[in-house]
Amino acid sequence: MNDERRRKELADFLRSRRSRVSPVEMGLQVEQSRRRTKGLRREEVSSLSGISLPWYTALEQGRDIHVSEQVLESLVRTLRLNSGERNHLLLLANPSPLLQSNSDDAVPPSLQKILDRMGTYPAYIMDRRWNVIAMNQITDTLCRDFSRDPELGKNILWRVFAVEESKLRIANWEKVASMMVAHFRSRFALYMNDSWYQELAEKLMDRSEEFRTLWERHDVSDSFEGEQIIRLPETELLTFQYHTFKISESSDYAMRVFTPVSEENKVQVLEDMLEADRRGAGWLIQPNGG
Repeated sequence: MNDERRRKELADFLRSRRSRVSPVEMGLQVEQSRRRTKGLRREEVSSLSGISLPWYTALEQGRDIHVSEQVLESLVRTLRLNSGERNHLLLLANPSPLLQSNSDDAVPPSLQKILDRMGTYPAYIMDRRWNVIAMNQITDTLCRDFSRDPELGKNILWRVFAVEESKLRIANWEKVASMMVAHFRSRFALYMNDSWYQELAEKLMDRSEEFRTLWERHDVSDSFEGEQIIRLPETELLTFQYHTFKISESSDYAMRVFTPVSEENKVQVLEDMLEADRRGAGWLIQPNGG
């Protein structure tokens, strides 16, 4: 079943990539007004890549065929794939066993100490399924009782799409959501033997129209960095740059750290929030963003 799913993912990915490539930019003379196909046709991909049409058709139909690296590199060039998309294509086309999880151990206390020393830099540790398993106090303060959410509420992707308060808190939500789905699609291919990924995608498609639209685009990304703008009390906005670090080669855990890049007076707001949280006073993003 995993192999069938992999071939379907490969077929869908190829169709989505050729649909975005203009025949004109590839130097083809076509009559656009009479053309029904969006992007390149199968026969055009076949010709430009130097492979037979029946073979490429079989590949797009998800048939069980062997794919050489040379052919894949030809498709990379024809479909103008970036490095992340190339890696995704090679992974889907490779029938070798997919990765298993090694994340059964508890987070060592030493890692929690590192998180705690981050101060006003929000930071957390997540497992390979993007479930937050450890965080520092400012993360818990910003996310409003993150540590006491039920299991699915600790999943980063679920919170971005299914938890309304989390969506309101992210001022550049559209950009963040798009990047997260593209990254999750790459992880989905990497751990395709884990049915949990498929189950989460299906739950999100049922729950969120925005997720369903982004998921059907088949965008992928291997970037571990980005920008996130958080709404603070009194309608303040604070921009963070986040970086993600793999904890060790033998672990599926990763640490994500958010570094404030705005004015010092806004960083002071984070310190005030931490202090208020210690006193038992909370804060809340209102539906109007205030």
